[in-house]
Amino acid sequence: MRLILSLIRQKGRVLCTLAALLLLTACSHPTISKLVGNDRDDHGCIGSAGYTWSYALHDCVRLWEVGKRFNDGPQQVFLVFSADSLFAEIFTEQEGSIICKRKKGTQTWKHTKGEETVSINNGITCVKVNNFTYTSPQ
Repeated sequence: MRLILSLIRQKGRVLCTLAALLLLTACSHPTISKLVGNDRDDHGCIGSAGYTWSYALHDCVRLWEVGKRFNDGPQQVFLVFSADSLFAEIFTEQEGSIICKRKKGTQTWKHTKGEETVSINNGITCVKVNNFTYTSPQ
């Protein structure tokens, strides 16, 4: 009888050990890191939920909620202004985010290193990216 009880205890320990190993290996499974919402970028924005970092707003944003959309060109472009209108941020499919700084006393924003510009004249917003000018009424 003691022999039988000893064998049952040993089998129980072995089963518990196996169960613990299975649980531990399941936690390190590679699909866990691919779950929706588990793709935060360096700023903490969840790309799979549509969020991207805006340097002009210093926040994770959904461009279609906070930006102005321009569809009348070779690519879709979004435009976001900082709260104080000092910066205009252009989002493109190819280049990503482009920050333009406002020229003092004007309604014009220019990128410091490139040719990209944003301007507002007579209620028309113009965004120039890659030698193409997108326009939209304000």
